Order: sequence, then C-alpha cells, then structure tokens
Amino acid sequence: MAQALNGQLRDFSLPDVLQFILQQRKSGRLILTHRGVRAEVGISRGNVSHVEVDGRSVETVLRDWLLAVGRLSSEEYQGIENLSKQMERSILETLVAKKFISAEERSEWVQLVAEDLVCELFHWADGSYEFNTEMPATGPRGIGLNLSTEMVTMEGMRRLDEWPRLRERLSGSGIQITLSAAPPADLEPGPEALILQVLGASGERCPLDELEQKVPFGRFRLYDTIVEYSDAGYITLHQDGLTFDSLPSVEAPQEGTRTSSATILVICAVVMLVGAFILNWVASTAIGHLATLPSEGFAGAELRFESQKLHTAVLRYRFMTGQWPTSLDRAEDVFPLSKSERSSSVGLDYGFQVQDSSYALWLRDHPSRSESP
Repeated sequence: MAQALNGQLRDFSLPDVLQFILQQRKSGRLILTHRGVRAEVGISRGNVSHVEVDGRSVETVLRDWLLAVGRLSSEEYQGIENLSKQMERSILETLVAKKFISAEERSEWVQLVAEDLVCELFHWADGSYEFNTEMPATGPRGIGLNLSTEMVTMEGMRRLDEWPRLRERLSGSGIQITLSAAPPADLEPGPEALILQVLGASGERCPLDELEQKVPFGRFRLYDTIVEYSDAGYITLHQDGLTFDSLPSVEAPQEGTRTSSATILVICAVVMLVGAFILNWVASTAIGHLATLPSEGFAGAELRFESQKLHTAVLRYRFMTGQWPTSLDRAEDVFPLSKSERSSSVGLDYGFQVQDSSYALWLRDHPSRSESP
C-alpha cells in the first residue's frame, strides 16, 4: 500500500524527515522545493540511493569536472553519451570502460559528490517536502549509490555549524592560492588531496573561484580543506597582492617589565585562588546550562541527532492519527522510546508541549528554552 508524507520544512526540518524515514526503513522518493529550486532524494530501505538538486546529479557534476580539467573533451563526451544510450548503461559505466576514469575513482567520487549534494539541502530552512513510497527510489542504473542516511544527517548538521566560520576565514574577493610546501609522505591520502595536485600542476597562483571548477567538491568541502591545508603550511593564500593566513590574526604580546620572583609567586597564588573559585562555580552550574549552550562541529551534530528519535515519535504519531500527541507518553503509543532516548546524553529529561501548529521540545524545565523541529 502506497504511503505519502508531506508538509513544510519550517515545521519539520530535513533531519526530522530523514530520521523518520530511516526509522521506518521506507523506500521511495523524497521531493523538496525551496524558493523555486527542486530536489529529489531517492531512499532505498532508509538509505540514500539517488540525489538530484536543481538539475545537478552525480553524473552531471562529474561530467562538468572532467570537462573543466581537460580529462574529457566535448567531442569525447558526446561520443560517450551516444554510446551509453546505445548500450543502455550509465555514462559513468562507459567512462570507466573507456578508461577516462578508474573504477576506484567512480566509487569514491559517487559517494563524495552525493554527500555534498544532500548536505546542501540542510540549508533549506523553508519550503516543502513530500515523500511517496510509490515513486522509484533509485536513479540511473550503474551509479551504485548507497549513502547512510544517519551519517549524512550528522554530517549535514555539522556543516551547518561550521560553514559560517569557514566563510568568514575565506571572505572577500580575489583570493588566490599557491602550493607552498609538499605534504609529508605519511599524509593520509584522500580525494581532497586532489586540491594539492591541481595547485602543483598549475605552477602559479590559482584563483579560488577557478579552483572551485577544477574539483568535484561542494564549496564546504573545498573551503574546509583549504583552511586545513593553509593551517598546516601546505598552501599559501593571497589577496590584493598580499599574503595572508586563514587563521585570525593575533597580536604579539608586549614585553613587560622585569618582575621579582616573589611578586610572580604572589600573583600565581592569587590566580590559583581565583581559578579555584571559578572552577567551583562552573562545576555547580554546568549540568543546568550545558543543555542550552549551542554546540558546534561533529559533537554538536551528534547531540542534536540524539533528539531526532523524539521528533520521529511525534511525527509518526501525527502521521498515524492526524493530530499532535498531548505528551511524549502518548507519542510512545505508536513509537516506543527507551529511557535513554527520553533523556539527553547529559542525563536531562526532555520536556514536550503542543503549540498552535507545531510543538516545543526542551531539555530544561521551561518551555521558553524550546527546540522546535
């Protein structure tokens, strides 16, 4: 029996919807719309098997990359496309058969590009969603995509946290990049190392916007790698004719006057006493405040992912009954939760309250500190 789930992303975010589908191990097609842009995500038994965002798919992204870096000419691509149609197989399969890319590259890039495309959708704070089990879950044959919905959800939330920091550290126009030092031989190889290869092949300053065209990364993965390589000293950043570091600048402290050993000991003792007082105050209030402090990075994404089962229980109750549950106990009538799932990793029980068109979920005893889906 076909089932459909639809609504607005301002009421249920993409992580909520994906978590619900994952828990149900459903297969079908999730269609998202956001300010005139349309995306499709194929779900096969809870995992991502196909993704297309505004007409961009894994195949088209890899095609544009191969053309941009000269590994494939327009004429060669046209021949590959015609041959693929004749043999009724995917373009990527034909590219491997004709040795334009290796089978290992295809497998690696398919997962990487698909993850970037899905994670783009986590920035869609408004729009609509519709999941239909009647629609096919898979995309073109021969892609072989099987992306963990749980992992891509955590990665998407991590990127939401990290993106403002990366954008600030590489802000402004006219940024250029050069290879400044060869990485050590024991550097863990990975697809991101393609950035170093591109810079090494160019032999000169490469504009950031041009580098975006020469790698099949989304902007987040590219910026994240550039900042990491810059901090490690492998690359140098240039802007307006000047060399700069991606790290925020810190002024060197001024040399103070000489201080006697006795004075230093007194100052250290005072600092230790003040530090002990502060530590005692922090320890007494940490549990109460930890749940309300914003968490960033992978750890923050993991903490927020813990609450997704609660959102899933509420969403499923509404899906099954047509109305909001009056309490988390009622939500458990259709989606049982363990004791550990009813509380956060810091040991606090979640609170729940129905609102006009949605609900509030919080970790402390006041609904004003709510976490709406």
